[in-house]
Amino acid sequence: MTKKDIFKNEILMNMKYHLKADQMAILENVLSEALYRIDIVEMECLPATIDMTNEYILSLYELKKGARLSSETMRAYMITFREFLRYADKNLTQVTQEDVEYYLRTKYREGNGNASLNNKRRKLNALFEWMRKSGLILRNPVENIEKFKEILAPIDHMEAEEVEQLKNGCRTKRDRALIEWMRCTAMRKGEIPEITINQIDWQKGRVMIYGSKGKAFRTVCLDTIALKYLREYIVDERGLDLRSPQPLFTHNRGNTTQALSKSGIYSEIKRIAAASGLDRRVYPHLFRKTTATNIIRRGGTDSDAGEYLGHKPQGVTARHYAFRSEDHTVKIFESYVAAV
Repeated sequence: MTKKDIFKNEILMNMKYHLKADQMAILENVLSEALYRIDIVEMECLPATIDMTNEYILSLYELKKGARLSSETMRAYMITFREFLRYADKNLTQVTQEDVEYYLRTKYREGNGNASLNNKRRKLNALFEWMRKSGLILRNPVENIEKFKEILAPIDHMEAEEVEQLKNGCRTKRDRALIEWMRCTAMRKGEIPEITINQIDWQKGRVMIYGSKGKAFRTVCLDTIALKYLREYIVDERGLDLRSPQPLFTHNRGNTTQALSKSGIYSEIKRIAAASGLDRRVYPHLFRKTTATNIIRRGGTDSDAGEYLGHKPQGVTARHYAFRSEDHTVKIFESYVAAV
C-alpha cells in the first residue's frame, strides 16, 4: 500500500460515518482523480501515522466493500473475521495457511458441518484476496485450501397441496394477500418492505422492483388470483385507493401506515403456517425455492428460473450480449408460475 493509498484511505475512514455507501464510492472516485498526478511522501521529521492493526484492516475492508454488499451480509462477514482472529490471535498481515487450517479444523471439532466450514472459508478467502489485491499481503493464505465435500440435500420446496393447505391458515385479508404475493413474485423478504401500492400495474399484473441483492431492477408478475386478494386487502380492509403511495404490506395494529419489516414478514409467514396445521417448516425463502422448482417441473430451464428470481446471468453471452425484455420475464411467469 502506497503513501497515496494510506492518505486517501484516511480521508475515507474519517468520512464513513457521515456519508452513505454510494456517496462514499463517489468520494473515492473524486479522490482518485484528484490525486492521480500527485505524489505523496512522508515527512522525515514525523513518524508514520497508520498502524496496520486488525481493526484498521477490517474497517478498511468494510469501507471498500460497503457499496457492494448489504449491511446484513457485511455483518455476517465481520462476525466470521472476528471469530477467526480469536483463534489465530495475530495480525492479519501475518496469517498463514496453517492458521486458517487450524481454525477450520477446530470449528469442525466443535460440530460445524462441511457447508458451514465452506461458508467460513469463502468469507476468509474474500478478505485475504482483497488484502492481496490491495498490496497488504503478497499471498492469499486461503487460496490453496480445498473446499470441504458437501452432500447436497434435495432442494426444499412445497408441493401444490401444501401451498393449498397453507392458505387455510389465513385469518385476515392481509394473510391471504401476502401468501398470494409470495407465491407469484418469489421476492426476497428484504425486498418486500420497499414496495408501495402504486408500484403495481393493476391492469397488467406487473411490478418493477429493485433487487437489493443483485442491485438491479427486474419485473415480477401477479396472476388474477393474486390481484383479487390484494385488491380485497387494500381496498376493502384498508380502505385505500390502488394509487396510494403507502407501503403494500403494513402493520394491522399500532401504526397501520408503517411497512411490515422483513422480520415481520418472516413472523407472519410462520404464524400462518402454524395456523394451517402444515407439518413442516415454512419460511419466506421457501417460496423462492418452490417457484424455481415449479418452473423446472413445468418445462422451464435453469436460466428461466434464475431470470425470474432475479439471479445475475452467468457467462459472457448472458451478461453482455443476450438481451432479455420484460415480455420474456412475463412469458416465463405465464408459462410456469401463474396459477392454472
